[in-house]
Amino acid sequence: MQRSVHRFIAPILAVTITAGAMTALAQKSSSKSSSKTKEKVVSKYHRLPTYYGQLKLKEEQKQEIYNLKEKFGEQIDELQEQLAELKEQQAEEIKDVLTRTQVTALNKLIAAGSSSKSNSTKKSSSRKKLSTKK
Repeated sequence: MQRSVHRFIAPILAVTITAGAMTALAQKSSSKSSSKTKEKVVSKYHRLPTYYGQLKLKEEQKQEIYNLKEKFGEQIDELQEQLAELKEQQAEEIKDVLTRTQVTALNKLIAAGSSSKSNSTKKSSSRKKLSTKK
């Protein structure tokens, strides 16, 4: 009986060892390729403006453009965040002018408008319902 068990276990053991070795090799090669891709991480500003790619720019020109986009891109991002905050503050202050009845009516209009738009586009999720005034 022990021989039949050994005949059964030996091939399974060999397959398991082979599979484990192949998995280890695959992980080694994938970690090498992932380290190469990590080196090639590019800034989100590392893109030429529209149509500039068709101008046969020299490499120096491209690098200068990338540097300028990096320099101004960070400032633009900060300003866009500030602008979004200002728009939100403006909306809140405009809402404060309305009566409770008007806020309720506005919420209904927004809901009706966003439900009809959600059928055609997915922009309705960006609209916020206004809270009622106390």
